[in-house]
Amino acid sequence: MSGLYQIPGLFITALCHVIVICYLSEHKYSKKKYTLYSCIYIAGFVGIGGYGYVTWGATLLFAYIVIVVCTFLFSCIVSQSCFAKKCFLFITYFCLFSAMDNVLKIVIKLLFPKVSAPVGFYVAVILRSMSLLAVLALYKKFAETILRSLADKKDRRWWNLALVALLFYLLQASMSVLNVKDVMSDVQLMSVLSIINVIMYAVYWLVFSNISYMKKDAEAALVRQNVEYLSARLVAQQKAGEEHRRLRHDIRYYLETIAEYAKSGDTPAVLAYVREYSDQVSETAARQYSVNKTIDSILSVYAGKAKESGIAFLIKCNVKAELAVRDIDLIALLGNLLENALHGCQESAKEKLYIEIYIQMQNRRLTIVCDNICSDDLTLSGSLPEGKSIGISSILAVCQKYDGNLEYKVEHGICSACAVLNL
Repeated sequence: MSGLYQIPGLFITALCHVIVICYLSEHKYSKKKYTLYSCIYIAGFVGIGGYGYVTWGATLLFAYIVIVVCTFLFSCIVSQSCFAKKCFLFITYFCLFSAMDNVLKIVIKLLFPKVSAPVGFYVAVILRSMSLLAVLALYKKFAETILRSLADKKDRRWWNLALVALLFYLLQASMSVLNVKDVMSDVQLMSVLSIINVIMYAVYWLVFSNISYMKKDAEAALVRQNVEYLSARLVAQQKAGEEHRRLRHDIRYYLETIAEYAKSGDTPAVLAYVREYSDQVSETAARQYSVNKTIDSILSVYAGKAKESGIAFLIKCNVKAELAVRDIDLIALLGNLLENALHGCQESAKEKLYIEIYIQMQNRRLTIVCDNICSDDLTLSGSLPEGKSIGISSILAVCQKYDGNLEYKVEHGICSACAVLNL
C-alpha cells in the first residue's frame, strides 16, 4: 500500500510540471505534438515515481534522479530556447520546486504531527502545485517579457546564471535527502532551510537585476540599429537631392537639345530623349515605401542592399503612419526578417534571386510575410528553421510579446516567414 496512495499525487505533480514548462518555454511544436509528448512524459513520471515509492530506500533516490533527468530532457525537447537559457530556466524552476517541497513537508510535520502520511502527502502536493502555479502567473505578468526579449542571446552570462541556479538546487536537494533520512530534527532543518532560502531569494533578486541590464543592452543595440537605418536613409535622400539639383541645373541643355530635335521634325528622337530624361529622374528620386517612418527606413535600407547584391526586391506595404508597436520591436522584427532573407538569397547560389515583403494592418492585426529564395538544404524544426539564429529568436520574442505567432514554410526552394502581431 506504501507506493499506491502516492500515484495520484505523482500525476498531479507531473501535470504541474507540464503546465509550468509549457508557459515557461518558447514553444517548438504544435499543441497536439506538445500534448503527445506531455502524455508520454507524465506516464513515465508516474511509473518511475511509483516504482520508487514501492521499493523505497536507495531506489527512491535513484527514481528521483531519473525523474529530474527526464523532466530536464522533456523541457529541452519542447523548448526553442538556446541550451544555456533552457538550463537556467529549468534549474530555477526545480530549485523553487524543491524549496517549496522541503518547507511544506517540514511545516506540516511541525504543525500537524499527528496527521496521517497520506493526508500530509496530499496537502503538501496540492499546496506546492498551487504555489508553483501562482509563481508562474507572477512570472507571466512581470518577468516573461524581459526574458523573452533577450531571446537566444548566446553569451557567457546565461551559463553564469545557470551555475548559480544549480548551486542552490544542489543545496535544496541535499535538504530533501536530510529530511527523508531524519538526520536532523525538524526545527534544525527548518532553520537551515530558512537561511538557505533567504540567501537564495536575495541572489535571485540580483540575478533578475542582471537580466534587466541584459535587456537594456539588447534594446540599446536595437536603438543603434535604428540610428544606422535612419542614417542610411538620410544619406540616400541626400544623394537623391544632389542628383535632382544636378538635373535641374542641366535642364536648360536638355531643353535646347529637345528644341533642336523639334526644329528638324524628328519626333521619335524627341520622344526617346524625353523618355530617357524621365527614367533618369525616376531612378534618382528617393522612393517612399511606407508612410510609417520606421518601416520606410528599414525597407529603404534593405532595398539598397538587395540592389547591390543583384536581388529583386518587391514590396507591398499597407499600414498607417502610427502603429501600436515600439520602434525597437519593429526593428527587431522587420530588420531581422529582411536580414535573414538577404543572407538566404546570397547563400543559395542560385541565378534568379528575389525577396518579396508583404506588410498589412487589418482588424488590429499586423501581418508581415517575407518570401525569399533559399538554399535547398534549409530544413525546419517544427515551424522554425532548424538551429535557429539569434535573429529568428528576436523575431519570435517580438511576436510572443504582442500575443502573435511566427511560422516558417519551405517549399520548392522558397522560404516563407509569416509573423503576426495582435495590437
